[in-house]
Amino acid sequence: MTGRKSPRFTAFLWHRRAGLAAIILVIILAVTGLMLNHTEDLDLDKIHIESALLLNWYGLEPQGEIVSYGVDGHRVSQWDRQVFFDNRPLSTSDQHLHGAVSVEHMIVAAFDSEILLLTPDGELIERVPTSQSFSAIRRLGVKYQRPVIETAGSLYYMADEHILDWDVVVDEGVIWSQPSEPDEQRMEILRRAFRGNGLSMERVLLDLHSGRIFGKYGPYLMDAAALALLWLSCSGLWVWWSRRRKLKQKRHYQKHHR
Repeated sequence: MTGRKSPRFTAFLWHRRAGLAAIILVIILAVTGLMLNHTEDLDLDKIHIESALLLNWYGLEPQGEIVSYGVDGHRVSQWDRQVFFDNRPLSTSDQHLHGAVSVEHMIVAAFDSEILLLTPDGELIERVPTSQSFSAIRRLGVKYQRPVIETAGSLYYMADEHILDWDVVVDEGVIWSQPSEPDEQRMEILRRAFRGNGLSMERVLLDLHSGRIFGKYGPYLMDAAALALLWLSCSGLWVWWSRRRKLKQKRHYQKHHR
């Protein structure tokens, strides 16, 4: 009949299991901790990550296809939620860009249910909501130097000179804004503009050290690694003390039973 395992053996067994389970997280904690202690020496805040996979994990890589319209030598584009004028970010929008035209010393950009009024240099003048006037916008054009929109209901509306009121018109003579794909050089510029300053090595190491890089439950994972370290320390001390005590008992027995 097998006897019960000694407390020392049980502690040693769980000591080994905890060490094997936590080894990767402990290595991450140790390496990132050492590097973060020397942030200034290593210039971690000046090193920026270019990995598309990591940038996408952080939401810093644009998703989907770019939509872009050329207007008066400029370009209004939308990539993901970011709206650009030429090569610089203009605003963000959950709506889709449907065109950009130049009228009366202004540039007009149309989205699902709003119009953006811009200066010729791309400064935002005003956002004009249109959802209460008609259904969703499908495309934008120009007629008589005034913006014209086509709605989802296949109706056409032309704005007044102040772009405040809209009247129903026919679609004859409308010059519709046509999308065009930017070249590779501009695409790369827009991608960098979307990222902004991107990810510094310091931020990635901080998130890795804290576990936040692993998502919502990442910090709890690192908490578990810290607890495992405490257990390894305590159980290691217990195993060492138990062996030392047993060795003393063995020597004492041998001394008095020779």
